[in-house]
Amino acid sequence: MRITGVEAITIAVPFVSDMAVLNSYEVPLGRVPKVIVRLQTDEGLVGLGETVRGFPATLLKDHESELVGRDPLELNLERPGFGWGLDEALEHALHDLAGKALGLPMYKLLGGAYRSEVPVSAWSPHHGPGNPQKTAVVAERAVSMGYDVIKLKARPWDIVETARAIRDAVGDEMGIVCDPNTQFGHPATALKLARRLERYNIICFEDPVPKNLDWYVLMRAKMDIPLALHITGSDVFNAVKREACDYINTGGTMREFKNYAGVAALAGIPVWHGSGNDLGIMEASYVHACAATSNATLTSDIFGEFCRVDDLLVEPIEIKNGQARVPNKPGLGVELDMKAVEKYRVSEHYVGKVV
Repeated sequence: MRITGVEAITIAVPFVSDMAVLNSYEVPLGRVPKVIVRLQTDEGLVGLGETVRGFPATLLKDHESELVGRDPLELNLERPGFGWGLDEALEHALHDLAGKALGLPMYKLLGGAYRSEVPVSAWSPHHGPGNPQKTAVVAERAVSMGYDVIKLKARPWDIVETARAIRDAVGDEMGIVCDPNTQFGHPATALKLARRLERYNIICFEDPVPKNLDWYVLMRAKMDIPLALHITGSDVFNAVKREACDYINTGGTMREFKNYAGVAALAGIPVWHGSGNDLGIMEASYVHACAATSNATLTSDIFGEFCRVDDLLVEPIEIKNGQARVPNKPGLGVELDMKAVEKYRVSEHYVGKVV
């Protein structure tokens, strides 16, 4: 089998009405494009990949000669080595081709599944004025769809009111992951807020303050709410060594995710998979990676279907009662919906030569 052609399709998919703030002029996250990569082969197989947000499709052209004419089964699937933004997409596409050629779902290429369903959360941005009431509406929709955990972009001035609004709207069963993006500022603020939030079902504080590990060690000793760090690479090792957190949110390529999670597993720390509000191809890779990782037991940030109007898949990832079903077909186990692709395609498009 040989790769005969490469294609990069730039896509911008808006968010659903509840997430309108993300489509706004001020925070135009819904307009920031992603790129769908398609690797074609002489055996008629197509490998699918998805980049991070903001990746220019034309950068794929720089690596076309390293792909076209090569046998994907002879390339290093673990680390393609093409650099920022492209490694994830090409890892997806190469694993997708390998799985299809061998008749194996991707989780088996990653070592085999620990679970057939992966726990996932709903999500809500910080909406600004009226945030508690707007977030409560999102929480109600999440409960109606079977979710029992929601992740919030928490801010110190309204997180207590927001947690109260969620409880009033849907009861105590909805768990809350508070992600302040370090906006709590100082351990003293985080500790005060933790005491006020103890009556609510707070799963953890993720990155409540800047990532000073001395601060996290201090907060962990004084706080009943679990602490989580969103980290990758050597930061995982350092956090584990310092006993600075209870949970870890990590990511990277599928292989990198498994490696980082493995470091945490040695210390008995559970992990979840982070995301960037992604589309169906990338989220399918997350589901496979979590299925093949022993300690990926926390609710992962696989909420693109919850937030976006389309995930570009013919058959969306099956999510019921807060659990994402692991695809069992060869490769990623998903099929690109080309009608949806055409609907949300934006101007930049690169098609490499086909040999």
